[in-house]
Amino acid sequence: MHPLTGGWRVDVPRHTPEELYALAVDIESYPRFLPWCQRAHVRKRDGDRLEVDNLFGLGPLQARFTSLAEQEPPHRLTISAHDGPFRHFKLVWDFEPLGEGCRVVARYEMALRSPMLHSMAAMTLPAMEHKVVQNFKERIRRVYGR
Repeated sequence: MHPLTGGWRVDVPRHTPEELYALAVDIESYPRFLPWCQRAHVRKRDGDRLEVDNLFGLGPLQARFTSLAEQEPPHRLTISAHDGPFRHFKLVWDFEPLGEGCRVVARYEMALRSPMLHSMAAMTLPAMEHKVVQNFKERIRRVYGR
């Protein structure tokens, strides 16, 4: 199986990299805007590293795994996992100043252990990316009110 890759880009006027980074690093709020994310709990904090217990699922299909978030505020957040359903998972959030706003670029690469889950993910990822972008924009509006 080849790794699944993708990502998205959002240009957000009137918000700084610091503001948007704060939303991305608030990992325990992920269930509010990430599809299928049911739980994200920071288990351990060690400097700029967070160890996170995750539960993702839809209906009877549930996956528990641990991820590591490496913080480089306010420019980058890297989240990786190598257990649970993943042979490999990496998501990199980058926050770049853009005039009076910020460009958020997220890139991911993943390979799932189960060929069936890998195939299902490949089919659903484009719609999932669109939903994440819409939900992230809505989260910006809810948190910052503009």
